[in-house]
Amino acid sequence: MLNKLKHIFEIRTYFPKGIMARMLILIILPLLLSQVLSGYIFYKRHWKNISNQSATIFAGNVLTIMDLKAEDKTEEDFIETQKMVKKNYSMDIEFLENEKIKQPKYSKRLDHLSLRYIRRFLNQNIKYPYSLFASEDSNLLEIRIQYPNGVLVISSTLKSVFSKTIYIFFLWTIGGIIIFLAIAIPFAKNQVKSIKNLTDALEKAGRGEEIKNFNPTGPIQIRDAGKAFIKTYNRMQRYLKSRTNMLSGISHDLKTPLTRMKLELEFCDDKDLQYALLNDIEDMEKMINSYLDYAKGNIPEQSQRTNITSLIKNVVRKLNKGNYDIVVNTNRSYFAVIRPSAFERAIANIITNAIRYSNKKIIIDIKKDPEALNIFIEDNGNGIPADKRDDMLKPFTRLEDSRNSSTGGVGLGLSIVQEIIHQHGGEISLLDGKKLGGLLVKIELPLK
Repeated sequence: MLNKLKHIFEIRTYFPKGIMARMLILIILPLLLSQVLSGYIFYKRHWKNISNQSATIFAGNVLTIMDLKAEDKTEEDFIETQKMVKKNYSMDIEFLENEKIKQPKYSKRLDHLSLRYIRRFLNQNIKYPYSLFASEDSNLLEIRIQYPNGVLVISSTLKSVFSKTIYIFFLWTIGGIIIFLAIAIPFAKNQVKSIKNLTDALEKAGRGEEIKNFNPTGPIQIRDAGKAFIKTYNRMQRYLKSRTNMLSGISHDLKTPLTRMKLELEFCDDKDLQYALLNDIEDMEKMINSYLDYAKGNIPEQSQRTNITSLIKNVVRKLNKGNYDIVVNTNRSYFAVIRPSAFERAIANIITNAIRYSNKKIIIDIKKDPEALNIFIEDNGNGIPADKRDDMLKPFTRLEDSRNSSTGGVGLGLSIVQEIIHQHGGEISLLDGKKLGGLLVKIELPLK
């Protein structure tokens, strides 16, 4: 329970796993926090004060105009007041005699912070009923004051009280973020691409594929890691090649003395001894041939996207001479990146073993999950004891009822299969069959 709560409150639980997403968060989060903080300070210290001052000035002008209106005795006096208000305050006034306050039809009403300040100021200082309207479309700010004998209409521009600095500020902030991200995202992608290229090269090396045209890029640390990988890969390739060539040469050279021994035994008078020694020599030849086949599995082959279903059906068609009941339980085409010849050889080895050590009934299933393509090959033979299955995947290991060799019973069949599957980055498992009760060979091929 404690671990579960700890997991819930840990930040990394909600942190993205991908390096690209993490880099963007490291870039965007400080930028957003700084912009929000500066926006809050701007609002509290600048825009709010300007709005309050503009509203106070406008409301003060309204009160001054009302005082001037109260001093007017004649219509000529009011005309002079209109001219003076227009000149000094850039506002228009008119008096509608015997009128009542009506709601004008504006295209859009605007409830702005400055208007709230104006209302609060006017509520404290005007005895008469009034209405305040604003239209952003026509840039009009109008106040109508109800007198006993009519309505005083005072008109001004909206921008006289409404500061658009806040909009300009936030537009500039958002625009700056967009410009910054437009520069940062391609740069981050380029850094991630260098890591992905190194990962792909490592994956290919793990599958035994030849690494071509890999050039480390990106930051110096990633380039150094890439160069170290190339050096290690080249050393390993030289070592494997020299070891394989040496052992293949020794195995091949052993054929000559074995052939001489067989010829010399032809002149042996003791037939029992001759028979026994010839059998031993044949076993040695089988072991040598099996190793040479095993060594061939290390020869590089170009990987390509292959239809696994068609490949398995072709192997079954070649091996099934009409005497075996081999069923492939799928008509759907499944694809994976493999070395076709090597993988075909691995499947052929498994099916040949199943034919040899079963009652000729085999079921093959292919299933796909989000990360792997799974191949199940099951027979109705005696199977392999659970405590011996790991040993059966080791070279030159045999049981009395040996199932790990399709090359004459010397113990290399399943070893070759495991080597090929591992070169593809996959896994092979020996399990108990559930449908036929024999051995179930499960192959997992990665899809990535």
